[in-house]
Amino acid sequence: MSAAIKLESTNQPPGELFALIFGGAGIFLVGIHFAGDYLQQMTSGTVSEIITRVSRNRVGMFLWGLFLGFFTQSGKATAFILSDFVQAGLIKPRQAAPMVYWGNAGSSLIAFVSMLSVKIFALMLLGVTAFGLTFHYPKRLVQGYGAMFGLGMIMFGLFLVKNGAAGFAAMEEVSDLVQFLHGAYLLSFVMGLIFTLIVQSNIAIMLITIAMASSGLFGLEEAAMAIFGAQAGTGILTWIFSFHSKGSAREVVITQISFDVIATLFFVLLFYLEQVAGPPLLMALARSASDAVSAQAIVVALVFQFGAAGLAVLVRNPVFTWIEQKFPPSATEVLSETMYLHKNAADSPETGLLLVEREQGRLLERLPLYIDALREGSAARHESPAAYHEAFIEISRKINETLAEISRLGLNTASSDDLIRVTKMQEQLRRFEDIVFQLTTGMSRRDISSKARDLGNVIMESADFIMLTAIDAIQSQDESEIDTLETLTQDRSALMTKMRHNYFNSEKELSEADRNFVLDITILFENVVQTLARYGVLLKG
Repeated sequence: MSAAIKLESTNQPPGELFALIFGGAGIFLVGIHFAGDYLQQMTSGTVSEIITRVSRNRVGMFLWGLFLGFFTQSGKATAFILSDFVQAGLIKPRQAAPMVYWGNAGSSLIAFVSMLSVKIFALMLLGVTAFGLTFHYPKRLVQGYGAMFGLGMIMFGLFLVKNGAAGFAAMEEVSDLVQFLHGAYLLSFVMGLIFTLIVQSNIAIMLITIAMASSGLFGLEEAAMAIFGAQAGTGILTWIFSFHSKGSAREVVITQISFDVIATLFFVLLFYLEQVAGPPLLMALARSASDAVSAQAIVVALVFQFGAAGLAVLVRNPVFTWIEQKFPPSATEVLSETMYLHKNAADSPETGLLLVEREQGRLLERLPLYIDALREGSAARHESPAAYHEAFIEISRKINETLAEISRLGLNTASSDDLIRVTKMQEQLRRFEDIVFQLTTGMSRRDISSKARDLGNVIMESADFIMLTAIDAIQSQDESEIDTLETLTQDRSALMTKMRHNYFNSEKELSEADRNFVLDITILFENVVQTLARYGVLLKG
């Protein structure tokens, strides 16, 4: 059962007490965000370099999970940062999971600040760091000043909240409410959840709860349930914000939600087991650590976060297997995987350029699939042109990065010529893919007549034939195939102009949409021919 709550009288009016709590909470919340922003700035340039080194080491995962959690002051933020690393291909989702779990534990370490919330120290810290931020001296410490200024606001805000809450708790009018909260465990849980949804930070609610406990408004059990409810609230928030993440990146975010579910369910069940059956568990452990309710609440918060992280690590394999089944990688993500390029591809210019050419050939071979996806009965067997297009953009980015790295190496004349040729081929490939995507996008329109669509199908099939010829020429490097490509890609501008005029003259009842479609589709076909003609010239070169 909860320890008795001692209430002492106060002469401060209720309005002043409310202002202390309300203003203190505001200063505290700004401090949380201020410190988090500056701490992230201090680490943003180095985390991405280190994260790949520690992702295969269990101790490294543990330490960097704690590090990210403490420096972001949010398990949710840690999950989203790691999801960005997964999206960038720096780590795998399964490697990110333990760091997500320990990130929650790391964010709870700031609970120790509630033990240091002394007015004089907080004000001195605010004064020193404010001057540092104002005058930027020395400049290299500005981010550190910002982080410490945020810490000062956290401490001073908690001091104000504690004073205001203690004053309210001592008022006779509030004593009935205090006694009502005493033993209202489910209500405390719901309050923690709701306030987390409002302020969007379970760590903020955790610290405010500890401050309330130290002032006498909460007993240990009520504080514990409010902390558990705050964790459930952050799970709901993470779910709401998870919908912008796709594929493997979302798997990491769902990992955070699974942590919230595991932590909340396990410790709430543990709590009620101790209350109903009476075995000495978490509450008994907290009381054995200290006589002060605030210190007991800190013990509960730390055991809750670290214990839940350890439990989540133990069950991570079955949990993550379920996540992979329910939230598989998106089609675009799968298509964005390179087959030949790797992170060390640019170490050797000759090898790097060869790998780039093979990746370019693979992208070119995909282009007929854009068209095939539009054929009747083929949609179920192929991804959409939009998925192929997004994947092309991602792989092209990796190709361009590799070419840029190669260009910075000491190249001989032959390698320089090859680099120029491959770079030009990449530019033509990019233009060609964009044209094909526009062609398939145009063919997907629903506002055109069957006659206009029939003409579009003829032009699309012609473009497909020329593309297949170009692919054969690239794969075989046969002189006759390249000559055939050169013949097929002769200037067709006059032919297309004549086709348009004849079609418009024969179809007097064309709608505005049909006329625009025919004009667009024939111009795009001309661009296909011209781009492949330039591609053929590069092949001969």
